[in-house]
Amino acid sequence: MKKRNKFSISIILPFLNEINSLKKTIAILEKIKFKKEYIIIFSNELTNKKNKFELQKLKKSFKNLRYFSQLKPFVGGAIDLGIKKSKLEFIAIMASDLETNPNELIKMIRISLKNPNSIISADRWLSQKGFSNYGLIKYLANFFFQKLIKLIFKYEILDFTFAYRIYPRKILKNLSITEFRHGFALELLLKPIKMGCDIMTIPATWRKRVEGTSSISIRSYLSYLKVLFKNL
Repeated sequence: MKKRNKFSISIILPFLNEINSLKKTIAILEKIKFKKEYIIIFSNELTNKKNKFELQKLKKSFKNLRYFSQLKPFVGGAIDLGIKKSKLEFIAIMASDLETNPNELIKMIRISLKNPNSIISADRWLSQKGFSNYGLIKYLANFFFQKLIKLIFKYEILDFTFAYRIYPRKILKNLSITEFRHGFALELLLKPIKMGCDIMTIPATWRKRVEGTSSISIRSYLSYLKVLFKNL
């Protein structure tokens, strides 16, 4: 009898009124044959009645789907709760609005299977189409910020502001998120680097959302600097 692979993964999906994109994301992720669970974290205040109703319907359709109202603010607060609610061996962080390509998670899992102690990080800078429809000012700000971080921490290729990753549970158990705006993405790489964790990258793409509302603001960008200086 063929031995069954015990790989299992919790997939955290922060959610803000993107029900159609979330359904498409899950439809693609259903191709993953390993044990998995979907953890949807939504804002009770900002999620409209239609999307709440659709979440209830999704839960009935997928026994491995759970959803929770976030307790702490912003996307980092959603990720923080998702990590605490996750139960399986590996934890994936991605978007529910199709800004992250769900097909790439399948590729990331293949790498994780061969490197179970490593963080697998999606990297837009490794792909020629990594920043499709990305605003020029936003792109340039991201570019120079990445250069600054790489200069300080001596990492040649890493997408520090793109929180599309797979973590072994044992790594995240030893971390705490202190920045709840978008700077959490940087925090969840800098802390593992300082711990000596191995990080592997895979070329990835970003694309503009087609529904929902972006929560990125000037304060979100400042949160990256806040995390950077706290971890020097």
